[in-house]
Amino acid sequence: MKRAAVLGTILFAVILNSFDVALTQFALETSVAGMYDDNINNNYLHLSDKISVLNLNTGYSLEAGNWNAQAYYDGMLNYFQSMVERTNQFHSGNLLFVHYSGVDDEDVLNIGLSAGRGYYRGSYSFYDHSLMSASVNYKQFLSDQIINKVGYTFRSVSFDDLSDFSYSEHALSGSFSFALPTSTTLILQGDLGAKFYSAANPLEGSGGMRKSTISIMPSVTQLTGMARIGQSIFEGTGLSLTSRYQWNIQKQTRYLSSSYGVISDDELFDDHYGYEGLQTSLMLTQVISESVLLRVSGGLQNRLYSSLAAYDLEGNQVANQRVDERSYVSVFFQKSFDIGFTLKAAYDIIWNASNDAYYDYNNNALTVEFTLPF
Repeated sequence: MKRAAVLGTILFAVILNSFDVALTQFALETSVAGMYDDNINNNYLHLSDKISVLNLNTGYSLEAGNWNAQAYYDGMLNYFQSMVERTNQFHSGNLLFVHYSGVDDEDVLNIGLSAGRGYYRGSYSFYDHSLMSASVNYKQFLSDQIINKVGYTFRSVSFDDLSDFSYSEHALSGSFSFALPTSTTLILQGDLGAKFYSAANPLEGSGGMRKSTISIMPSVTQLTGMARIGQSIFEGTGLSLTSRYQWNIQKQTRYLSSSYGVISDDELFDDHYGYEGLQTSLMLTQVISESVLLRVSGGLQNRLYSSLAAYDLEGNQVANQRVDERSYVSVFFQKSFDIGFTLKAAYDIIWNASNDAYYDYNNNALTVEFTLPF
């Protein structure tokens, strides 16, 4: 953590010294959201709760010529009304460096650094963790019709009490976007990610002794291919179809035992490296006015878990591999007001059909959020 902070300070100092004439701006943005979720753990138990979310984002940005830099703090508090122990917070310090080039400054280089810390309560304190990340992304206009994007991301997550699940991740991505004459956009993208666990698998070795605590080969390697086609139907109306397939080349994913408790949709319980399969989604976007946006989407995803068996509710194994078929519908609404704040509302419903009875469920969630910049 200290090393990341020092490197971030050095980078920001270099950025500042490179500006001949800089414009410094201070920004502060807060958002408050309320959510009702009728199945917060995403399982057959259907435990509901109301969650209040408070987010604060503040920092400085500097602009000079074709350079831009930002140093900002981002903090989030999730307060659970019924299951108070699930209340958690995350704080991060971030640096973002942007350089514009090309004929009309349309080519963009982004460099980002981030260091954060997550805190949990009571029986969920096992999930306390530190996060460090760095990313480099470059977007280039090859022509008026073709855009190329390449990127690299590094992430390191360290759990205080679950060292077996601490890991580092390296991910490469590349994409081409094509603007076709029929007001159609085609995007082709490929991603290659590798996950390295910091500690050897506790099941490896003899006599319960661990092997080396440093892994020089990734435990999981995932290749993802994505194709998206977007079509403008009318003025302000667009439709897009996306198909994505992820394949685990190496499949030594680690799954956390339910004896630790139940949290879903996070680094441990819903790790995308833990499964493979095809996902297809359809999205309709309607720009109602300059300040009002409506978006409706739906999709279907097949999840074949790499090394996780399926069980019935009595704990008896029913299949060697857990298989889920996940479908969803989402409605999103956004309204911006002249006085500065933004209203967002979303309704999501998920159906998860699984051969593991514990994870055969449906889920409804309604969220309302207010954002106010200062």
